[in-house]
Amino acid sequence: MNKKKIIIFSLIFLVIIFLIFDFLTYRVNKIVKDLLINKSKEFLCQQVVISDIDTSIMASSIKINNIEIRNIEGFKDKNIIQIKKIHVDFALSSIFTNNIFVKNISIVGAKVNYELLIENKEITDNIATLRKCAKSEDKKIQEKNETKKENRDKNSKTFIIKQLIINNASLKVTSDILDINKEIVLSNMTFNNVGNQESANKFKDVLKMVFDNILLSINNEIIQGDVKNKIKNKLKIIKNKLSPESLKKLERTFR
Repeated sequence: MNKKKIIIFSLIFLVIIFLIFDFLTYRVNKIVKDLLINKSKEFLCQQVVISDIDTSIMASSIKINNIEIRNIEGFKDKNIIQIKKIHVDFALSSIFTNNIFVKNISIVGAKVNYELLIENKEITDNIATLRKCAKSEDKKIQEKNETKKENRDKNSKTFIIKQLIINNASLKVTSDILDINKEIVLSNMTFNNVGNQESANKFKDVLKMVFDNILLSINNEIIQGDVKNKIKNKLKIIKNKLSPESLKKLERTFR
């Protein structure tokens, strides 16, 4: 084989390899978007925006930058959750099967904008609204699965995340009516075997634990810091703007 043919075959080989990697990158990106965008929207009922996805097939890893989950209508901040970056390590061979195996997902620099406001004399907050959405969607999904259990599609994709880690997360608590503007550092969280496979910890359960940790952090900050007395004094001023039920609820919380 002469030199010219070797060069031609080498170029053809490189083009084929490039096309394969390009196809795999597209496939992985599609799976990631389905996992992040569709699942987040399914359980939080809010739009999810991803700035950038950088997939490395050779390293079997994905870097996702600047993820935004839009806030609920009526609240001040544009986003309820902002995530600086997510790093994913996955098993490449699993993307060709119906069982996607993710070694770990590391979520770094998440910021939650928690806002409490008064609407028609009732206290409401965006985290509580998200939790209601998650419970409502979970009930719908459960009813749907029970109805179609015998006819479940065997070709549907399942996911398992060996370890889900949330580090360096923070919480911004604001309320114009209660004069609160507080930054709280959240404790790091780790969850094992998360996914939609039968033996996995379900997304809804992990989400509930995250919400519980957020509310516990808020409660601890209020009790241990100087916020409690500040809110109690503020309630005396704004009590006419609250319904009796909401006033009693707040008084019980901050007594």
